[in-house]
Amino acid sequence: MIMRALLSSLVFSVACAGAAVRAHPHVFVDAGFELLFDAKGQLSAVRIDWAYDEFYSLMLIEENGLDNDGDGTPEQAALDAYAGHDVDWAAGFPGDFDLEQGGEAVVLDGPVMHRARFEQGRVVTSHVRPLAAPLDMTDGAVIARAYDPSYFVAYDVPVAPAISGRTGCTLDREAVDYGAAEAEYADRLAAIDATSDPFEQVDLPDIGVMFADRFVLTCAPFS
Repeated sequence: MIMRALLSSLVFSVACAGAAVRAHPHVFVDAGFELLFDAKGQLSAVRIDWAYDEFYSLMLIEENGLDNDGDGTPEQAALDAYAGHDVDWAAGFPGDFDLEQGGEAVVLDGPVMHRARFEQGRVVTSHVRPLAAPLDMTDGAVIARAYDPSYFVAYDVPVAPAISGRTGCTLDREAVDYGAAEAEYADRLAAIDATSDPFEQVDLPDIGVMFADRFVLTCAPFS
């Protein structure tokens, strides 16, 4: 089995053979996140939750020996020991979550404060990504997105994200138009098919962003 840390960092590649192929992720995650502010009213960290789909959860449990008594439910002690292993990323991997302000990427530090649990047949993990430097909201709105650039993993955000540490902020969802995203994806494949060797393997970078909802954070002046 290929572990989650490797799956997330794979580049989604397509061999063009004369026909457009629909985007097809292989792992499905319900993501949740909470934007954390410090005492100065600056955005300082993001807490991220991932609920893996039931099939992938079963693979995680089997591969990592999380159900020692074989009753179908992983022991919490085993989950505690596993916590953080799904985010043991290679250097430079962005972590399937990004923040942007003024068109520039906001740098996030590596994950800390790991937790894991089992709910309704799914492995759920949590971690915190501190910002490399706290962000002053007077510099403009912040865009948040949960997605895998390769679209090997599909992230959905079923519950509205939370804001903690200050008042006067709103977080608005700009839902993706999946029909338009699929059409754009097909157009990219068609363009490659028209100009490439039909047996050449090609990469389509940053596919996932086309299928990701945008969350726009704005804040009133802090007092």
